[in-house]
Amino acid sequence: MRTDREIAKRMREMLTQDKLCIREGFVTAMKGDLNRLLDGYFALSSPISVAIDREQDGAAYTVNISFAASDIRQFDTTLDVKRF
Repeated sequence: MRTDREIAKRMREMLTQDKLCIREGFVTAMKGDLNRLLDGYFALSSPISVAIDREQDGAAYTVNISFAASDIRQFDTTLDVKRF
């Protein structure tokens, strides 16, 4: 990615965090928790991206989480066991 695009992206993130009163530590902790959770279900192949926006009426937040995965982990649960 070009340096000017990286700077623009970082500035947008900083302005959004300032507008929403979200501290950098909050986003870092959230990404760490999501990484541990999602790694149990997927073989992650990219960093997790989190975007938080406030609805226009200010009553709710929209949270978008995106990541790339190279595989889906397979495991059995009690729901997969055949019942007689």
